[in-house]
Amino acid sequence: MTVATAFLRLGSALPLSLLLVVGLACLAPVLADEKKGFNGYLNLGGVMVPDYEGSSDYRPAPLAVGKLGYDEFYLELRGPELRANIMPAGLLPLGLELGPSLAYRFGRSDVENDRVDAMHDIDGTVAAGGFVKLYADTVLQARDQIGVEIEALSGVGSNGDGTTVSFGPFYSFWPWDQLRLGIRISATYASGKYNETHFGIDAADAARSGFTTYDADGGMKDVGLSINATYRLTEHWGIAALAGITRLVGDAADSPIVEDAGDATQGFVGAGLVYNF
Repeated sequence: MTVATAFLRLGSALPLSLLLVVGLACLAPVLADEKKGFNGYLNLGGVMVPDYEGSSDYRPAPLAVGKLGYDEFYLELRGPELRANIMPAGLLPLGLELGPSLAYRFGRSDVENDRVDAMHDIDGTVAAGGFVKLYADTVLQARDQIGVEIEALSGVGSNGDGTTVSFGPFYSFWPWDQLRLGIRISATYASGKYNETHFGIDAADAARSGFTTYDADGGMKDVGLSINATYRLTEHWGIAALAGITRLVGDAADSPIVEDAGDATQGFVGAGLVYNF
């Protein structure tokens, strides 16, 4: 498998709403205290993900996450998603970050399951939207953080595949000086167009795949739980890992591509090497 194909697999398996939910940014470094001036990180690693959203097959894929900031403003890459914080610090008693998000949804093609692979390909599309993150530091102990985050993304252009809204709380803390742990609970709402694109089956696809036809309406699409850990090796270098589980619900879980040919329970595990500056 080429690197390009592996990235396509990753995009097919993890729609951008889910990228936020599982916390790819949890692989982000926490190797140093808050910095002023230019700062950032780069994380390169790998992740095991489902072959497509709702698949019971898994495969490895490369993962790249990075951030470049100046004071509290930053531009952050989360796999195939780019987002920016444009909120100045100190305007509220709590921490607040917000800004635009731009993402690429890779669609679905060339999957392991023969019946799903027989269906028409789902074209990739650009999705645009924004995020808001509200948080507080040093709540239960020194250097911990608790907060909530929400992000909305909508497919744009002729291939637009609908809207997702992901939201949920998170908490992170340092059990000792070199190690930071975090937990995130999440949920995702998907519009009818999104669910119909990714989980619906029309008459032509039913004839090709042997599935029954299926109309997927909008509603809650998934709930999830993820944990992450970052271990500081030196002032600039560290290792990070994350694991979690996402459960498809509602019309997404009831789709024949999930119920008959896949699995509504979607797991993931990943690790990477972090450089912080």
